Amino acid sequence: MPIIKEQDEFVIYVVTLSSVKRYMSIEFIGGSCGFIIAQKALQSDLLGMIGSIIAPMAIRRVLQWQQYKSESPMRLHSTSRAN
Repeated sequence: MPIIKEQDEFVIYVVTLSSVKRYMSIEFIGGSCGFIIAQKALQSDLLGMIGSIIAPMAIRRVLQWQQYKSESPMRLHSTSRAN
């Protein structure tokens, strides 16, 4: 959805260096590892390229899941039952 702005307004997006480093490390390291693992395991360059695409996506999903789990409150279930 486009941002509606007045005539003299402008929008500034701030990108921190830590977010750039995180993105680059996930893309380069995750993609390279995904390529090598898929290529060696499946003996195919095509599947290695697919692995290099899927690996960074999977890493980002796992990191999002971990962040979600750490933000949600812990629920303790009691194992004893009252008679």
